[in-house]
Amino acid sequence: MNANRPEGTQSNRDMEYSSLRAEVLRRIDSRQQTLSVALTLAGAFLGLGWNAGAVVLLLYPLIALLLAVGWAQNEVFITQINAYIRDYLEGSESGLGWQTFSSQRGSEIRIMGWPIEVLSIGGIFILTQIMAIGLGGYQFGGGSIQWILLILDVAAVLALGGLMEYVRRRSLV
Repeated sequence: MNANRPEGTQSNRDMEYSSLRAEVLRRIDSRQQTLSVALTLAGAFLGLGWNAGAVVLLLYPLIALLLAVGWAQNEVFITQINAYIRDYLEGSESGLGWQTFSSQRGSEIRIMGWPIEVLSIGGIFILTQIMAIGLGGYQFGGGSIQWILLILDVAAVLALGGLMEYVRRRSLV
């Protein structure tokens, strides 16, 4: 802390740090809410779709892709905020250092180059999409709407795989 600053006041750096850390926490909370909504919708679509037919089941993968885009946006922004804190706000004169410490220690868990949070949350999205496609395929009647949804669903799974790769690359900052 600066000796010239009255006790109890914060510097601009301290206020920016606090604000950015609060933003990270809000985005983590949003990530958890998105995951909860996705799992709730997956349960509803898979449960209702089993009785209602293939069309209902085949709608879920498209909705899951849209939810995953929101999740990916949060992941990228969390990474950017953490990099900004590490590179511009932390330093020996600031007394702040968690982001630097964390990145130097490699504390982010990775499996085959993939951050664990990308694998876990992205994997849930892909798994529930594949379950919906599988159950929809089991009840597939061959109608034109079902074919269109099936093609869109396969594209949604592939797009989600690409989105996960994008988030993985952005997490290497």
